[in-house]
Amino acid sequence: MADEKISGRTCACAHCRVRGLMGPIVLITIGVIFLFGEYTRYSFGELWPLLLIVPGIVMLAQSLASKDGHAGR
Repeated sequence: MADEKISGRTCACAHCRVRGLMGPIVLITIGVIFLFGEYTRYSFGELWPLLLIVPGIVMLAQSLASKDGHAGR
């Protein structure tokens, strides 16, 4: 996180933008899992692996994202 903000500017590269999505996407995933538990036959016990899969997809997208214009370079 220290490399995101160098000399008063915030990094706007694709890598850092994708990393910033991790928290909101995990919260949305948790909400969707509980919503599915209420309105479908699937329960949290059947859908909890999504809490591992979704962050893994975000981390994969982060590793593939371009670092062109990264503030730490």
